Amino acid sequence: MSLQWKLRLIPIALMLPVLFAPAQHALAYGEAVGGFPNWEEYVLLEWMNRARSDPQADLAGCSTATCAEKACYTTPSPPRYLNALLEHSARFHSAHMLDNNYFSHPSQCTLFVAIGTLYPATCSGAAACSCTQGALVGDNTQWTDPFTRMDYFGANIGSSGHSEIIAAGSAGPNATFYDSWLYEKTTDSTCGDHDNGDNGHRYIILYDGFGELAGAGYLSNTGGFSGIYGSYATMDFSGDSLIAPKVPSGAHYPQQAASVDAWANWYDNAAPQANKINVDGVCSDLALTRGTTTNGAWHGTLNGVGTGCHHYYFAFKDNAGKDVLFPGVGSLTIGDGGAQCPSYSAVTPPSCSGFDRIFAAGFSL
Repeated sequence: MSLQWKLRLIPIALMLPVLFAPAQHALAYGEAVGGFPNWEEYVLLEWMNRARSDPQADLAGCSTATCAEKACYTTPSPPRYLNALLEHSARFHSAHMLDNNYFSHPSQCTLFVAIGTLYPATCSGAAACSCTQGALVGDNTQWTDPFTRMDYFGANIGSSGHSEIIAAGSAGPNATFYDSWLYEKTTDSTCGDHDNGDNGHRYIILYDGFGELAGAGYLSNTGGFSGIYGSYATMDFSGDSLIAPKVPSGAHYPQQAASVDAWANWYDNAAPQANKINVDGVCSDLALTRGTTTNGAWHGTLNGVGTGCHHYYFAFKDNAGKDVLFPGVGSLTIGDGGAQCPSYSAVTPPSCSGFDRIFAAGFSL
């Protein structure tokens, strides 16, 4: 079973009490802190930007019988940028649904205003520590709407709008993104956001609106969770970007196999001079596979990585010869995702091909 749901733009920011945000240091762009993002979330963020850079290429895999209005998405959109506050908001909502066995955009209780500081330090998402009532409640007038929740985590609604999409029951981030969201079924070929919402996920993902910042939250029923749908995914979009990293996202898929595909997006007013991936100190070229040289997704196939733990980062040089790396510090990892090989690591592969590992630490969120 796979479920999905979406919320659209609310143009007026919510007026709320003093907000609390998760404590964090200044982050290098793309860095994971405390397990945020995890591998699945890196994939969801990259798949989103890959699709936005070249919507027709991504929609080629969806028939007109399913994606009846797919011909409408001819204009690429700018990427959305990873935001730690939205990342925590999205992961919390997935955890809250998973831990408490429900599926809806509103949190089905009145959340503590300080939930942004409680999660995940002292509250994993259980109703006993996240709900003022100490449990879920049936009265939906006491539920906390998703945009209030985003604000409780410190997210800035901003002038560019905000939205949320959720899914449950899909097996992994790829199935979540495509089966639940991008390829949701409509027989209406009308362009735009359909009034009945049957193309809402696709429209929110591809449309140039609903916020410039993004966070993804993906969890499955392991590690003590018992959600009835197996997996829960949330993506929150909100706010105006204060920075615009030229490599907004990157990931590999599948998580571990003899051969995996690595993808990273580039967004700038000029093409990169160099575009590589550094795996364990060995650099390989990436090829532009989606979009254009100024807004596109670059791809490489990595072989011989089916066992062990392999550390990598994406290494681009912009038109001025300046290094642009993702993540800015540390590395993403190909492996089992366990304690000895987490999806992000402080381990840095040796530099190769003249890239300076120090440069990108200047970006912060």
